[in-house]
Amino acid sequence: MKKLMNPWILFIAIAATLSGCGEEAFAPKRVSQSEVSTPVTVNSFNACSSFSMIKPKVDFLFLWDNSTSSVFINDQTKEALNRTIDNISSRFDYHVLMAPLVVRDSDPLNYQAKFISENTNGLSSDVIGMKIDRTLAANSLNFDYTAGSKEQGIDRAIDIIKGNVSNGVFRANSYVFVVLMSNQDDSSWEKFPVAEADRTAYLNDKVKEFLCLRGGYTPGSGNCSGINLNSIQMRFMNITAFNEYGNGNTCGGVNTWKKGTTYQTFSKRVYEEPYRTNNTVDYRQTDQNARNDGMNDSYDICSQSSYNAIFDGINASINDTLIRHKYNYWPVASSGATAVDADEIKVYKNGVEMPRLTPPIAQGASGFTFNDYVQNVNTRFEPTPGEPFEGYVVRLYGDAIVTYPECIRVQTQTPKEWFGYINLQTKPIEDSIQLKINGVTVPQSATNGWQLLKSGGEPAYFNSKNIKISGPGDFCPSDSTTYCAANPALNKSGYFLQLFGNAVYSNGAVIEVIYDPST
Repeated sequence: MKKLMNPWILFIAIAATLSGCGEEAFAPKRVSQSEVSTPVTVNSFNACSSFSMIKPKVDFLFLWDNSTSSVFINDQTKEALNRTIDNISSRFDYHVLMAPLVVRDSDPLNYQAKFISENTNGLSSDVIGMKIDRTLAANSLNFDYTAGSKEQGIDRAIDIIKGNVSNGVFRANSYVFVVLMSNQDDSSWEKFPVAEADRTAYLNDKVKEFLCLRGGYTPGSGNCSGINLNSIQMRFMNITAFNEYGNGNTCGGVNTWKKGTTYQTFSKRVYEEPYRTNNTVDYRQTDQNARNDGMNDSYDICSQSSYNAIFDGINASINDTLIRHKYNYWPVASSGATAVDADEIKVYKNGVEMPRLTPPIAQGASGFTFNDYVQNVNTRFEPTPGEPFEGYVVRLYGDAIVTYPECIRVQTQTPKEWFGYINLQTKPIEDSIQLKINGVTVPQSATNGWQLLKSGGEPAYFNSKNIKISGPGDFCPSDSTTYCAANPALNKSGYFLQLFGNAVYSNGAVIEVIYDPST
């Protein structure tokens, strides 16, 4: 039978083995924690002021010569017309009336006329009966040839406009453009006995009649009577021959033509006559820079390229009506958005920083104010109050007020947060704690340092503690050793170091803490 080892000898052997192990084999590993506090978020909102795009009312009268110059109604003419109608179809509330230039005395006013419009608002049944689809416009330039009739283009234009007001074709407060194409000239004045003197008398009479129809006009003698459309613009644009027949001149393959002197003079005088309101010149919304500066609304029918040029001129001369909006409030953040730091708001208008004003606001001051609460305001005050917004806004004054098309940028940042506690994940040995904030060692101190929160002399454990405080040194009145908590809370569980003085940190701080855990 084998003899058992003496118990004392076994004890000594185990003790000797244990004594050979290093002390560090049983020491708990040190804990190293690092984190970065929530950074401040900077937001920049850039926007330009809005505007109302009102489709202007634009009424066209196209008078096509259906005599010998019907040869000019060709593929180029049709292409140019289609381009114009395609352009106006998306941009304007348009009416287009196309009619033959020369008619017999027995023909009705709207003989063979074709009508195109964006909608049928305000139109009578007889006009709707003339209506065709805009895609058929160019192919509808097929008017009966009328021979032997006197050409009275100016009278024809005035009569058609006057006769198509009550049925809704030509509207008040619209743009009105007459476009007449002929390789002849208005011969109405030739009924007078003395040619050139009577042409002048005729033109004076017809210019007055046309401008009285337009509105914004006080004639040199007599008064206006009858229909006044109060047009925004009213133009008479002609496509006629610039050169006399003969002397080796040619004109689009026709054997004979007349220089359009009467039409061209009439167009020029209408073109140059400004609007007048109470004897003050008022160009309304006419864009003078967009108007052709060649022959004052006259284009050469003998130059084939002029077909496109005239329609380009028409398109350029009609501008979209922009109601320029003015804003004295500008959004900063919606009511449900993350809070912003009221002290850090910056406003830039067209790249220039606007000053912040302090109420009461002096007369004529320029800048902005900010009230740190949700408001429900109309951001726009002209041309009418509108564009309501609920949330945080800046109010603009003086040069800071935004008018279309100016731009504005509002820069905000989230409020600065303060942290008065550092969370330790494990129960620490107090003497082993080493703390660094932003790379700087923070000592254990109740003045400018840290203190371990304890209970009964031992590190205290908290199931949930808000580490955010309302500000450095903001102790609650009821307890001069406890910070006032900040909202929204940032709750953590574990053991905590409380910070004092300049050890209290803010957003973006780098926290490093090393300590030995308690066994």
